[in-house]
Amino acid sequence: MTRYDDIPYEDRRNPNLPWGYWIYIDDEVRGLPPLVDEYGHRWRSLREALWVDRLGMTGNYQFGHVDEEQVEFLLTVLAMIDRRVVCTEGVVTDVFGDGWHATAHYAAWLSGERLIEPTPTLASAKLTPEGQAILVMLASTRPADRAAMPIGPSGLHPFAQLRPEPDQVAMEAAIRKAEAALPKDTVRFMRSGGPGRALIVLMGAANAKLPMAETHWSISFKRPHHRDRLYAWLLAQPDRWQDWYRIAREQRAGALTEHLLTLFVGQDCEERGI
Repeated sequence: MTRYDDIPYEDRRNPNLPWGYWIYIDDEVRGLPPLVDEYGHRWRSLREALWVDRLGMTGNYQFGHVDEEQVEFLLTVLAMIDRRVVCTEGVVTDVFGDGWHATAHYAAWLSGERLIEPTPTLASAKLTPEGQAILVMLASTRPADRAAMPIGPSGLHPFAQLRPEPDQVAMEAAIRKAEAALPKDTVRFMRSGGPGRALIVLMGAANAKLPMAETHWSISFKRPHHRDRLYAWLLAQPDRWQDWYRIAREQRAGALTEHLLTLFVGQDCEERGI
């Protein structure tokens, strides 16, 4: 941390507001960055202030494309932690490309910066008040060319009330509520199929001159409630859909099936202690 090492964030800031709420706009001086912090330092964006000043991640004070990608990655990790439905292997495989050491190092870094509570794994991590405030700010300031990301347990995991409900009517109501909370996007998992053929399909942009969508992946079930269980699991992770879509489009549909099965089995084994 660059300042206030011994003072918890929630004791010096309002933890209910997005990180950086104290930074104000001063665009009267042409040629200078418009955002000003409490020390008079100027920034082009809240993301730059976070990455350069708070986290000290750019030594030359030049916030560029590579830094923006790293900030987006930080958002991905914080959102996954906040969702709290991902197993350790899911974090390692889906986010860190099977890099177990990289995952452990990132967890240590987040803990050292006091963005998560001390923990041996990211899957069991819990955001600190500052980590939560940073998550809200980053999700609210995504570039225009990136899809909106719902955040928080009610956003990233909108069907949370589904799990203790064995009632199919309640399950359907929870699923529809979760679907309504999803951001508008060209990439989307959907339920499909008629009697005796329950499907989940992944729709995405077609390789065509006109703006059309096509199916890039699908899986079928004999019984709708089996399909709905997997669909509910997918609904809990809308922030991963773009990456999963790229797997299906750039590799093959079977590669996405294998990837999702790896995540699903990893989560099940972790819950069972295998």
